[in-house]
Amino acid sequence: MNPRIVLRTWIVSFFACIPLLALLLVPQLMRSRAGSEQLLLVGTGLLLALLIGAFLLAPLLSAIAAPQSGLWERRTSLRSAAVVWRKKPGRAVTALLIGIAVYALGQAVGYGVGTIVPYIEDNPAHLTDASQSPWVLHYPAYALQAVVLYAATTLAIAVYAALLRAAHPATALKVQASAP
Repeated sequence: MNPRIVLRTWIVSFFACIPLLALLLVPQLMRSRAGSEQLLLVGTGLLLALLIGAFLLAPLLSAIAAPQSGLWERRTSLRSAAVVWRKKPGRAVTALLIGIAVYALGQAVGYGVGTIVPYIEDNPAHLTDASQSPWVLHYPAYALQAVVLYAATTLAIAVYAALLRAAHPATALKVQASAP
């Protein structure tokens, strides 16, 4: 896996996945204490759809970030990824699992940020006035956690794309041919 390709793909992913960031920045859709359970269900469904879409389009994002003539270009990247899944399913599954592991690690880091900089607390006014929200949301702290989660998610997408790209048979042959 080429670190330059990972970095360039991460940068492209960071800008291409803006709808995911927009979703993460809406606490009513992502946290039950900030909204209703129904809104959380909608937000979770949207999150899942956006994550699946981002991972499916990861090869295209990698091709935009670092095109490789004839093999990993905008018009060929999805077909090239399909070749990896067909001819090297073990490597493709490993790439996906590593991408998911990076995503999970990002969730843990986001949890840590939320612990260090809490984004929500009990509302003391709710004890005397039941019409008040039971929670006080500190949006800057919430947004910080969302941005950390977003950065980790786009890194996971970039890592998956780079590993999938490195697993392509033509890429592997090129690496072997250039080895001393």
